[in-house]
Amino acid sequence: MQQINYDQVLLTFQCSRKHLVIDSKYYVYLLPKALILSSNPKQQNPKYNVQLSLTSKIHWITKSKSPIIEQFGFQYKDEIKFFSAPTKDLQQLKDLMQGQIMYKDISDFYTPIYMLGKGGSSKVYLVTKKYDQSQFASKCVDKRYLQEDGGYNALFNEIQLMQRLKHDNIIQLIDLYEGENTFYMILEYLEGKSLHELLNQRQSIFEQEQIQIIIKLILQAIDYMHSQGIMHRDLKPENIMFKQTNKISTLKIVDFGLATHQNVDVFPFPKCGTPGYVAPEIANLKDLTQKYTAICDEFSVGCIFYKLQLKYLPLYRCTGKELFPGSDYQEILRLNKKCNIVLDSLTIYKTPAEAIDLITQLLKLNPKERITAQNALLHPYFSQKYESRKIKFQQSNVTKQNPMFQTQNFNTKVVNLILQKFEEEIVEEENTKQLSIPVMQNMKSFGQIQQNAYSPQNPQPRKNMKKFQTSEFDQYTQTISPQLNNFKPSLIMNCDTFTNSPNPDKTAQTTRNTLVNKGQATEAINFMYKIEEEQEEDKGIQK
Repeated sequence: MQQINYDQVLLTFQCSRKHLVIDSKYYVYLLPKALILSSNPKQQNPKYNVQLSLTSKIHWITKSKSPIIEQFGFQYKDEIKFFSAPTKDLQQLKDLMQGQIMYKDISDFYTPIYMLGKGGSSKVYLVTKKYDQSQFASKCVDKRYLQEDGGYNALFNEIQLMQRLKHDNIIQLIDLYEGENTFYMILEYLEGKSLHELLNQRQSIFEQEQIQIIIKLILQAIDYMHSQGIMHRDLKPENIMFKQTNKISTLKIVDFGLATHQNVDVFPFPKCGTPGYVAPEIANLKDLTQKYTAICDEFSVGCIFYKLQLKYLPLYRCTGKELFPGSDYQEILRLNKKCNIVLDSLTIYKTPAEAIDLITQLLKLNPKERITAQNALLHPYFSQKYESRKIKFQQSNVTKQNPMFQTQNFNTKVVNLILQKFEEEIVEEENTKQLSIPVMQNMKSFGQIQQNAYSPQNPQPRKNMKKFQTSEFDQYTQTISPQLNNFKPSLIMNCDTFTNSPNPDKTAQTTRNTLVNKGQATEAINFMYKIEEEQEEDKGIQK
């Protein structure tokens, strides 16, 4: 019989078992892998030795209509034996053993709120812990679906792997319960959405800096997982979730239903994964007894990395193009098996060279040439500082104007004056509202009218020129700046002011500047065209 090492004791207290004549006293010792109850301190042959395993069950008796624990029990020689102890000690015992052994009577400790989702053999509920009202997710697995195809082994394998994995970016198993017809896995409640959902939302924007964080966190979790001798085998955007909304640092890898230890003789479900993300050495596996390595997970990370790069900003977004595009499961799987990877889209969509290089190394067809998670974390991509493309785009809008607007629309002097005002407003309002230069709805017809308007070669201006120009511009100024919407008729200048002025040119310039400075671009345009018309009329009279 193996010696009991009492130096590893995590918790100790005394309990009692009630009898008709006299109660029995026991010393309780909680060890990393066993719960010991002995009649004398630190016995090597204790009466009760309960192994902390998924085949053992602990029963709890609570005070009526409360989670306050009064007794605990376990099966011994075909009967459940219960023991009493102070509530504080029993609660501490329960907390230390949770997730390592099956408990009974989940309804005494958790209250279901609503269903979060469901799959073929399980449902997931949001539950609250009665003791402190904290929230968790309860994965409820129906035992009927576990009776064939190695269902029990698969579930217990998933639980045992999750028991071993303790990492900030891996979903944590909190508690385990067994009912008459159902197993209950109490997990962290992940309030945020999955990466898959975020990628499918048109309003979602991933900047390069955010992608860096996401991929780095995934690789860190994978590196830790592999150091524990475990491979996931089903990494995909659906299995990347976030504990908190709009906080990518709370990333969590979920769903270990296909995960396995690397050192087992034969992998459970050796040919598994999701087409479009599965490593080619798994997708093309013919001999199901053939082993492969954990580097298969790095290929899946490369697929996720690729997809993030193509959808990180709407302006450069590819229309749903995948690494292995296909209209159905079979076509995607066929392309995944062939694994003819072309990364031209990354160059087209201005992906940083460092990112392309890392993706290339993660997607190597030969697993022996594929970069490991540990080495990938040292790649230069993660040391780069990338500027937001939103900022770049806004800056380009300030300095890069529409050529058609500059050459066809209005008198150059007036336009330059207004553009100067626009640039000043953009600098002042950069953090509140983006301004852009308005573009006419029908540029072709507008150009034709402009060609027929006044010019040195065409001295007869069209009568409707001013009306067309101002009415079209009014539509767009309403969406540019609140300042330009506050038009006041009392501020529209009378052309008589210009005509009767001793210095008409200086008066016109002063008036124009005043209008623009007050944010009245339309009034400035009206004024200048009226001045031009009157100047041409004066020239005609003089001739």
